[in-house]
Amino acid sequence: LLTLQPGEHDVKAAAKSATDAADADLIKKVRGWAEALRTVSRERATRRDAVEVLNNYKRILEQVAPALGGSSVKLGRGTRAVVLQGNVKKIADRLDERLASEIGPQCSFHRNQISRKQLVGLVTFPEAKENEVTRILGQEGVTPVDMRDQSLENATLGEVVGRIDKTITQHQKEMTRLEGEANKLSRQVGAELLGVKLVVADRLSRLRVYGQFAQSKMVTVFQGWTPSDQYPALKQAVEREFPGKVEVNQVGFHDLPHTAVPTLLRNAAFFKPFELPMGLFRPPTYGTSDPTWMVGLSFTIFYGFIMGDAIYGLAIILLALWIKGKFGASKIGRSVGTIAMYMGVSSTVFGVIYGEYAGAFVEKTVWPMISSGAMPVLFHRAHETTQLLVLAIMFGVFLVPTALIMGVRADWHHGHKKHAIEKAGMCMGLLALMSFVFGYFGVPVFNSSFMQIVDVALGAVGVVMIFYAAGAMRGAVGVIEIMSLGGNVLSYARLMALGVASIALADIANMLPGMMGYAIGIPAALLVHLLNLGIGIASPTIHSLRLNFVEFLPKFYSPEGRGFNPFRKETQW
Repeated sequence: LLTLQPGEHDVKAAAKSATDAADADLIKKVRGWAEALRTVSRERATRRDAVEVLNNYKRILEQVAPALGGSSVKLGRGTRAVVLQGNVKKIADRLDERLASEIGPQCSFHRNQISRKQLVGLVTFPEAKENEVTRILGQEGVTPVDMRDQSLENATLGEVVGRIDKTITQHQKEMTRLEGEANKLSRQVGAELLGVKLVVADRLSRLRVYGQFAQSKMVTVFQGWTPSDQYPALKQAVEREFPGKVEVNQVGFHDLPHTAVPTLLRNAAFFKPFELPMGLFRPPTYGTSDPTWMVGLSFTIFYGFIMGDAIYGLAIILLALWIKGKFGASKIGRSVGTIAMYMGVSSTVFGVIYGEYAGAFVEKTVWPMISSGAMPVLFHRAHETTQLLVLAIMFGVFLVPTALIMGVRADWHHGHKKHAIEKAGMCMGLLALMSFVFGYFGVPVFNSSFMQIVDVALGAVGVVMIFYAAGAMRGAVGVIEIMSLGGNVLSYARLMALGVASIALADIANMLPGMMGYAIGIPAALLVHLLNLGIGIASPTIHSLRLNFVEFLPKFYSPEGRGFNPFRKETQW
C-alpha cells in the first residue's frame, strides 16, 4: 500500500522504538495506519478502474459511430447499438430472426460487419417494445452499448463521448489528488509501519521455534540445524554465554530421509544471482548437486552465443546499470541487474568474436571508411551458418550425456541403484546413437569399421542395462526414450537459429536508410534495431533458461529439499 519506500535507517529506528511499545498501542496504531492507507488505495483503484471502463466504452462508441451514420446517431429509447464478436454471422442471424418473429416488422436490425469476427449494429423499435428488446438481447448474450446516465438517454453519440471525456478528466484530477495523499501518508507512517512489520516477524519467528523446545523443572532441551563447519563456533559461543550450565552436542541424522535435512546454498559471488531463477524450484535435496553454477555459466555463454552483438551488448550493460541503480536496494533487483550485466558482457564479447556491431553496420558502413581491406573477424557466423549449427549442437553433445552421468551419480549415492543403472544404460545408448550419427556424416575416427562395432556393442549393453533395471514394459519405453534424448541434443540447434534470426532483423534495419531515404529510413532503422534489441533480451533469455530447465536439469536435479533458514534477526535494531 505504500507509494513511497522509506529509508533503511528510518525503518530500523522505527523497529527499535516499536520493540519497547505495548502490544495494545501497536495494534491501535497499525489499525489506524491500515485504515487510512487502504481507504486511499481503494479509492485510487476505484477511480483507475472507472477510467479504464470509460475508455473502453468510449472506444466502442467511436467504433459504432461511423458504422451507423456518424456521431449524430442517438442512443436511447427506441434504439440500441450492439457490438458482436466471434461467430458474428450466426449470432446476428439468430438475433435478426428473433426480433422479426417476436417484435414484428416495426423492429429493424441494421448491421455492418467491419471484420470477420466483429460486427456493429443498430436495433430500432417502438418505445413500447423496449422491455421485450432488452429481454431478447439479454437472452442472446448481447450487451447493448448504452449510456446509463438518465440525462444522456436521448443524447447523440458525439454528446455521450464528450460527457465521457469530461468524466475521465474529473477522475484523473481526483487520482492525482489521491496520489499526493498516498505519498503524504507513506512519508508519515511508512517507516513506522515497516518497522512494526519487522518486530512482528521477529516475534513470529520466536513462536515458531518453541516446537523445538522441551522443558522440565530442572532441564531445558532444544534442538536445531547448523552447518557442520559452523558447529564449533556455535558451541563455543553458547558455552561462553552460559559457562558450566549448558551441554552442546552434535547429533547425527542417519535415520532421517535426506528431504528432511535443510540445504544451505553456498555459491560463489559470481553465481549467487542465479539463485533467483533457480528459486522457481525447491532447493536441491540435501547431499545432491546444486546446479546453480552450471545454470549460471551455461546461461551466460548461451546468451552471448545467441545475441552476439557488441552494440546491443553495450545497450544491455547500460540497462543493467539502470536496473541496479533503480532497484539495487532489494535482493531481487540486485540479482536481476547483475544477471543483465552478465548478459550484456557476454553479448559484447561474442559480438567482437563475430564482428557484429548493430548487425553488419560497422562492417559495411563504417569499416570501408577506415580501410580498404575486409574487417578482421574471428568467426563470421553470418557466413558460416553450418559451422555455427555444428557448434550449437556440440553444446548438447557435451551437456546431455554429462547430465545423465550426474544423474547416475546422484541416484547411486542415495541408494537408488536400479535408477542409476537405467540412466547409465540410457547414457550408453545415447553415446552409441551420437557416435553412429557422426560416422554417418563422415566424421574422422567415427566412420571407421572399428567404431561401428563399438557403437553396436555400446548400444546393446545400454539396452540390456535398461531392461535389467526397469523391467520389460518400462524397459521398452526407456529404449524409445534414447531417441528422445537425441532430440534433446538437437534442441540446442536453437542457439544457432535464434542468432541467425537476430542477424537478419539487424540487416533489414541497416537497409532501411538506403531504401527509404535518410529522413525516414534512419528513424525507422533505429526503431527496428530497438525492436530487435527487445526481442534479443527476451527470446535468448527464455530459450537459454529452457535448455537448462528442460533439456539439462531434469536428468539429475532432485529439487525436493528445504531451505536452511537460521533463527536470527534479519535486521538488527
